Amino acid sequence: MTAVAIQTGVSLVTVLLVAWLVGKIGLGADPRIEDEAHAIRLAEEAEAGFRGIEVARDRAGFAAIVQNAQGRMLLVRAHGNFFAARPIDASVIGRLDKDFLTLTTPEKTFGAVTLQLGKDAGMWASRMRNIVRA
Repeated sequence: MTAVAIQTGVSLVTVLLVAWLVGKIGLGADPRIEDEAHAIRLAEEAEAGFRGIEVARDRAGFAAIVQNAQGRMLLVRAHGNFFAARPIDASVIGRLDKDFLTLTTPEKTFGAVTLQLGKDAGMWASRMRNIVRA
């Protein structure tokens, strides 16, 4: 065997190993919020004591608004390969555009989130207007 053939074989094995590792640890995954129960579970994991009762889930599953019995709301979204949640309070800016609700948090790293909520977008925007400004 020549040195070139050995080097090519080692390179191929290395590339296959890296590809396998990437798949194993989930890099490049496309996380989605599967359903309302999944959104509630994510919100409850994000904030101790939060008990979600109602959900507005983006049609594509990238984000959801979860509300508890006291009217508090958490915004849950895909963030990299994981999920992140932030409270929806007076600092969050909401913008309604037909079936879409865009929420912008003051935290730049969290970014703006647009949820396609269909006919329920207006109702959730209205709920946000009821949040008392601190």
